[in-house]
Amino acid sequence: MALGAGCSSLGSGKADVVLRLQAEDRAALQRTRQEVLTSAGTWGGTRVGEETTAPDETALEFSLPGQNLDIALGALNALEAETVETHIDVDPEQVDRTTTPPEGEEPAEVAPVRLRVEVTEAPAAPTGSLGRMVLAIFSVIGMVATVGWILSQWRRRGEALERRAPRVRNIDRVDLREDPPTQETPQVPPGWN
Repeated sequence: MALGAGCSSLGSGKADVVLRLQAEDRAALQRTRQEVLTSAGTWGGTRVGEETTAPDETALEFSLPGQNLDIALGALNALEAETVETHIDVDPEQVDRTTTPPEGEEPAEVAPVRLRVEVTEAPAAPTGSLGRMVLAIFSVIGMVATVGWILSQWRRRGEALERRAPRVRNIDRVDLREDPPTQETPQVPPGWN
């Protein structure tokens, strides 16, 4: 199903230059399309056609002076979308900037160059999604294992504190009911002589 949008329907064999761009997602595709249309004035491009064959792909066709082709390609390659392929089939006379006619002659009319810009949405990478899912699962398992280990160590430490006998002091008991020792003359327990 081809949805014709814009100026005219396009034939894939008419363009002298075909530039294929790939956007990350559908929103990036629409942004790239708009950026291409906006930048066309800077390199002298006139839109002569647009074709949308599916929601995830669109093609724009421009007519521009041949000497502006390198400016157009530079501007389009600088866009956010990735350049996938560039096919150029142009006569050298169409893009030559240095050709000057002999004195007294009018410059020959050079046919404009047809530039077709095709923008498509990048296919979803199933292996990348699968890899991210596996990493997420292992991350969750790792966090659960870490929390379990911390809790078991905490419980083990608590149980060890409860099981531990009170500290034994190495001090003989002093009978304080009799004459308590004073600071000047401390009483020495019997058996220490």
